[in-house]
Amino acid sequence: MHRRLHCVRCADRVLTVPELAGYSCGACGSNLVFRIQPASDLAQLIERDRGLPWRYHKLLPVEYEPGADDGLVPPVTRSRVLESRLGVARVWLVDCTVFGTGTFKDLEAAVVIAIAKQLGIGRISVHSTGNTALAYRHYAIRLGVTCAAFLPRMNIGKLGDIEPNLNAPIFAVDAEYAQVSDVAKRAAARDGIHHMAPLRWKLEGKATIAWLLRELQLQVDLIVQTVAGGYGVLGVETGFRRVATALGEPAVAPSRPGYLLFQPSDADTLVRAWNTGATELSQADLRLPRKPLEPTLQSTNPLATLPLLRRILPAETVFQSVPVQLVDDSKPVIDAALHDAGIDLDYGREKSAYISLAGLLHTQLRSSARLAVIITGSPPFQSGLAKDTWQVVKP
Repeated sequence: MHRRLHCVRCADRVLTVPELAGYSCGACGSNLVFRIQPASDLAQLIERDRGLPWRYHKLLPVEYEPGADDGLVPPVTRSRVLESRLGVARVWLVDCTVFGTGTFKDLEAAVVIAIAKQLGIGRISVHSTGNTALAYRHYAIRLGVTCAAFLPRMNIGKLGDIEPNLNAPIFAVDAEYAQVSDVAKRAAARDGIHHMAPLRWKLEGKATIAWLLRELQLQVDLIVQTVAGGYGVLGVETGFRRVATALGEPAVAPSRPGYLLFQPSDADTLVRAWNTGATELSQADLRLPRKPLEPTLQSTNPLATLPLLRRILPAETVFQSVPVQLVDDSKPVIDAALHDAGIDLDYGREKSAYISLAGLLHTQLRSSARLAVIITGSPPFQSGLAKDTWQVVKP
């Protein structure tokens, strides 16, 4: 592991476990850098008998960790229904619902839990609106890492029918969402648990989506996604840049895809910030409605992610707000497109994919446009979360 991550400024330092877990150098404060082994072509970087994220473990600063749903490759399906409705050349749906808990957060969780295990950090915690916590719990159980998950009490129904596990406790924070992070971090510090949430580690697993698109050679112009804090698109862009470095290509090239990103109008913090030219945000700028269209998209993360989004995303990146009513109104067309692609989503449980597709259906695009739409959500579940599976905590 020490050979794969290093500090550019302090190149001879042997990094400690806390530094590796924090993805930063304790001596100078710099982010660590992944030392990539160069390759002459992409095929040299692919393990074709594995799924994501380990299919591309040579591009990850963590060793392959077997046993965690590592045979899954998301189907990438052409949608002629959406091509016809949009009047564009190609629409590809990248179906991340096939992963362990049904969202692309599984890619993040698989990598973060693996690095925790390999660094010998046996007890971690995580906070989220629901999807990330569920994904971390899923992989922690499989890899033998104790993982406490904190989420807003109002979102507890997002977890569905999961089994209780003493090594994967769930804490429902009875407070406003903006307080969940502080509650989780204080609890972790009190109990001697490592709160594993550095921004850079959260991008690693999601970078594999970029590598899948490169492997499939889809010739995509735009990547379409619903965003909350923007970790997903930051991960994808990180992935494109890393594979370019490995192959000796320019970090940014004219042929690279751009981004068309959507948020619901009741939680469109990043849309407002991006379109007004803001470079940083305060707590007062956050859009955190009490009764949101999609609870998992409430996010305080833009406070940390906006500066990085400004730094690495193409200037022509588009953020759009989607009226809440438009999402409901567009549901029949979206259902038809998802059914045609063989994708099973529960609208009541997860609306993320519906938001980006609703926005897409009402966006004017060139007839030559070629799109890759990241479909993330949750399959239906039979019942809610049993009361004895979670505990309530207060600030």
